[in-house]
Amino acid sequence: MIFMNHEPQSVRSMLVEQVFRSAQVSHGQDSSPPRFIVRQYTKSLLAAEPPLVIRARLDVKSFSIAESRVHVLIPRFEGCGRCILYLHGGSYVATFTRQHWNFLAKIAEKTKSVIIAPDYPLAPEHHWSEAYRMLFALWERTGEFLPRKSIVLMGDSAGGGLALGFVQALRDAHLTMPASVIMLSPWLDVTLENPQIGELSPVDPFLNVEALRTAGKAWTGGSNPRRMEISPIYGHFENLPPLSLFIGTKDVLLADCRKLWNICSVTEVPLDYYEYEHMLHVWMLLPIRESGHAVAQIAGILATQAQCADIDAVLEFSKEDEA
Repeated sequence: MIFMNHEPQSVRSMLVEQVFRSAQVSHGQDSSPPRFIVRQYTKSLLAAEPPLVIRARLDVKSFSIAESRVHVLIPRFEGCGRCILYLHGGSYVATFTRQHWNFLAKIAEKTKSVIIAPDYPLAPEHHWSEAYRMLFALWERTGEFLPRKSIVLMGDSAGGGLALGFVQALRDAHLTMPASVIMLSPWLDVTLENPQIGELSPVDPFLNVEALRTAGKAWTGGSNPRRMEISPIYGHFENLPPLSLFIGTKDVLLADCRKLWNICSVTEVPLDYYEYEHMLHVWMLLPIRESGHAVAQIAGILATQAQCADIDAVLEFSKEDEA
């Protein structure tokens, strides 16, 4: 299925874009160690733990696995609940931001879904293989308590690429896979060698291509950057659960998202592709009208592709340190 959104850009979206352009967000890099890490404006938004405002809206439980923290956001409702295993973006070098938590709370409340949000190992201190070890350990734990068909794997930006790489790794390990995979502005190729990226860079007010390349190199840890686990676009997509992808046209990552769409079309792999004209990177996390449209579409995917999980099973899964 292909969905192309050609609606006029909302005023609030235009204002947000102008703020990014005026601040020259896509041109700046932080000079503090490590030199390639996200810019100062992003640092001020980082929040590895769910903020108090989120805890006031949702029940929050946390536990540790493979030396990483996992946060579980549980909406206050009765009855059926689906689960979202969410992998955050941040170029593989930054943790959750407040925008992530606000978005996840919105998704949890609107879809009555439980959010499982691991703070997976990040570069430069860690590399992709350590993140995969942590995710495999977490996936094994989910299987002890939750039906795998109740879990949707979702991620934004780097987390979207990690989601696609991880589901391929699950398939190749002959393990039970999630009900579906939802990718939001995914980073599919850390090499960024797609020639169309150069054409998109001037219209992207948010992403800095050279900063991404440096972060991607740190994430590889000396491994081949074209490994499926690092750049999942070099994998193959047969025998995977249903895939959905959301991307905007003012995003340098659009080039590889369209490439994935073309690959899936040629190989007849089902991919629901949502392309929003005028939208910048991870617009779904922003307080704009178009984000509401994407959330509604995500809710539809969850309702049709995931089964329900018992809330008591979710509570057992989440036990360790109550937040």
